[in-house]
Amino acid sequence: MLETIEIDDPRAARPFTVPRQRRILLSLIPQARSLSELSRLTDTPLNLLHHHVARFLRLGLVTMARQQPRAGAPIKYYRANARSFVVPAELMASSPGAGMAGQLREQLDRSLSQAVTGFVFTHDDQGPRMRPRRDPELRARAAELWLDLRLSDADAELFSRELSGLLHRFEARAQPSQPRYIVHAAFAPVAGETRSSRKRTG
Repeated sequence: MLETIEIDDPRAARPFTVPRQRRILLSLIPQARSLSELSRLTDTPLNLLHHHVARFLRLGLVTMARQQPRAGAPIKYYRANARSFVVPAELMASSPGAGMAGQLREQLDRSLSQAVTGFVFTHDDQGPRMRPRRDPELRARAAELWLDLRLSDADAELFSRELSGLLHRFEARAQPSQPRYIVHAAFAPVAGETRSSRKRTG
């Protein structure tokens, strides 16, 4: 198993932009897995999994690590060819997060529609606010929060570190047997906003 593979073929780059394919491929990094094990781990039907793994083999991303004899056909175990893959941005047809963002939006809308009865819009000293109004009788399994913040450069850096730390703490608690959640945390400075304009409007 190589330490790193530098991707130079757009066909080999594509699986890294598709959430399901990326999840299958990355699940083969820690250890060799059979297709049935990989199917359970990634919630992928076996027929679709056969198709993806065969493609990964042709692209040189995956190899068959071993075969386990049994009555009938042997059980084949597959493993990624490297511990990490480097994909140049110019080979990516879309951002790796684009597919997951769509999946997250779909699941959020589905989950929130069951527990959210409306949205409350306000404005206070910190700026505009939007929060969902929930049915107190229903247990929420999804959450969405949007804020428009005014942060100094130092506070933005602190916010980034603390948000990253929170996500990594819960990532460490994750168990394969538990339900899957998609988590996306992001913030960015508003285009066109400068320090001088913030001082004038602040």
